[in-house]
Amino acid sequence: RPILLENVILLIAGILGTEKCYIRKAGMNYHVDLHAIVDAKISVKEGHDLAHNLKDVLKKEFLNIENVLIHIEPNE
Repeated sequence: RPILLENVILLIAGILGTEKCYIRKAGMNYHVDLHAIVDAKISVKEGHDLAHNLKDVLKKEFLNIENVLIHIEPNE
């Protein structure tokens, strides 16, 4: 997993870490599939909002990321 990507992920308030991260090249771009660890006590809506925020930040910071799929995982 690229260190730079994880550094950006950990800057997002509410994201505690990552469990898995898969990056696939598709032409000149990349598709990212990752598991983001969040507080187990947050609501589904809060988890959904965190995922959208993380996706937006990654696509802004890494212009060659075309698609991001985020799975929210509780920190149990």
